[in-house]
Amino acid sequence: MTERGLPARFIAALAILLLLLALPAPAAAHLTPNSEIRLDLAPGAIVADIVVPQSEFGYATGLATDNRPASLAAARAYLLGHFAVVAPDGRNWRVEIDRIAFETIIGPPDLHVAATLLPPPGASDRSFRFDWRVITREVPTHFALLVIGGDLAGGTRGERELVGALTTARPVLAVDRGHAGMTGLFANSFRLGARHIAEGYDHLMFLLALLLPAPLLASRGRWSALREPRATFRHLAMIVTAFTVGHSLTLIAAALFGAHLPAAPVEAGIALSVLISAIHAARPLFPGREPLVALGFGLVHGLAFATLIANFGLGAATRVTAILGFNLGIEAVQLLVVLGALPALLALARWRHGAPVRTALATVIGLAATIWLVERVAGLVIPAAAVFETAIPWSFALILLLSALVLLRTVLPSTRGA
Repeated sequence: MTERGLPARFIAALAILLLLLALPAPAAAHLTPNSEIRLDLAPGAIVADIVVPQSEFGYATGLATDNRPASLAAARAYLLGHFAVVAPDGRNWRVEIDRIAFETIIGPPDLHVAATLLPPPGASDRSFRFDWRVITREVPTHFALLVIGGDLAGGTRGERELVGALTTARPVLAVDRGHAGMTGLFANSFRLGARHIAEGYDHLMFLLALLLPAPLLASRGRWSALREPRATFRHLAMIVTAFTVGHSLTLIAAALFGAHLPAAPVEAGIALSVLISAIHAARPLFPGREPLVALGFGLVHGLAFATLIANFGLGAATRVTAILGFNLGIEAVQLLVVLGALPALLALARWRHGAPVRTALATVIGLAATIWLVERVAGLVIPAAAVFETAIPWSFALILLLSALVLLRTVLPSTRGA
C-alpha cells in the first residue's frame, strides 16, 4: 500500500464506521454520500431498493442527473452494466428495474431505483454473490452498504441486517441465507402477527374499550342492567369475531389486490376508534351495535396490519401463507387477551363499585387515545404519550391478576366443599 493511498483508504474506513453507527436510519433517508442497497427476500425473488447519491453519480459518470427519458435511460444502462447478482454456479440472475428516478426524499437528491432480482431456473433464491461496481469503479473512496431489510421466511421481520460494505477493493459480497420454505414463512408470519398485536397498544386498547361494557345493557343513556351470562359470552364472541373479520378483509385486500391508504390517516383513524370506544364504555353511544362498530373499525385496523406484509412475496401461494400465519398470530394473542380479561370484566360488572372503576378505565383509555390522535394528526410528540405507553402493559398485568384472583375465589369454595 502506498502512502498516497493511505488517506483515501482511511477516509473510506472512517466513513464506513460512521455509517455502521447510523445504520438504523432508513435507506432512503441517508444523509452521507454513500450508496445503499436494501434487499427484501421472498420465495422466488428479491426486491431491491437502491439509493445512489445524485452528486456522486453525476461526478463519476458524467451523465445528466435529471428525469428526462434520455437521462433515465442512460442511468438505467449504466446501472445494469455495473452490478450483477450471480448464482453459485456462475449464472447471472435477471435484473428488472421497476422504477428509476432522481428525487429528493430527505437530505440531498439521490438516484432512487426499485428493482426485482430473479434467480435463474433451478438456482437457489437464498444463496448468491452480489457484485457492485456502481461509482466505486470510478471513485475509489465511494462505497455502498448492502443491507437485508426483510427475510420473513428466514426469521428477519423487517429489522435491518448489515451484510457488508461494497468498495473498490471489495466489490463482491456473498450472501447465503440457508434453506427456508413455506413452513418457516408461516411460523415467522405467525410470530410477527403475535408480536405486532402484543406491542400494538392502540389495537388492544380498542378491544378492551369495547369489551368493558359487554356484560351490561343500556337504558336511558346509561349502562345499567346486567346481561345474562350466556348472552354476555355470545355478545363478546360477536364483537371479537366482527373485529377479526374486519381486519382480515382489509389484510386480504391489501396483500392480494394492493388496496391501501397512506399511513397517516390510517393511524389517526385507529386512534379515533379507540377514543370513540372509550366514550362508549363510559356512556353508551351505540348500545347493541358493538359488533357492527368492531367490524367497521376492524377494517381500519387491518390497513395498519397490512403495511407490515406489503413485501411478503410476489407469488400468490407465498402471500396466502404469510397472511394466514400473520392473521392467526394476531388472533392467538387477541384470544389470550380476551380470555385473560374476561373473569375480571365479569366481576367488575357485578361489583357495586364497578361503574366508577369502569368509567375511570374508560377515561384513561380516552386520554391515551386523544394524545395519540393529536400526535398523529398534528405530527407532534407529546411526552405524556410515553407515560401512557409505559403504563399500559402494567394495566393489562393488573387485569390478568384480577382475573386470576376471581378464578381462584371461584375454585376455592368448591374445593373446600368437596
